[in-house]
Amino acid sequence: MHNAGYPNIVDDYAYTFKLLKTLPCDVFLASHGSFFSMKEKMARREKGEKTNPFIDPQGYVTALAKAEQAYRDQLQKERQTQGAK
Repeated sequence: MHNAGYPNIVDDYAYTFKLLKTLPCDVFLASHGSFFSMKEKMARREKGEKTNPFIDPQGYVTALAKAEQAYRDQLQKERQTQGAK
C-alpha cells in the first residue's frame, strides 16, 4: 500500500493492532452500536439477564480480530493491484 500523504500507514496500522491486543477490555463499546451488538445486549438487559452483557471481553477480542482480518484482506488486495501495474 503506497500512500504518499502517509508513507507509514501500513506500519502504523500493524502497530495499532498489536497494541490493541495488549489492552485489557471488560466493557466493550465502540463508535457504532452494531460493532458491539448494542441492541442485542440492551434487549438482554431488558429481559432481566442477571449478568451484564456489556461486560464482554471476548466480544472485544472477536471484533478486533475481525477488524484486523478486514485490514489484512484490503492490504493484500491493494498489494496485488499494485503488482499488476
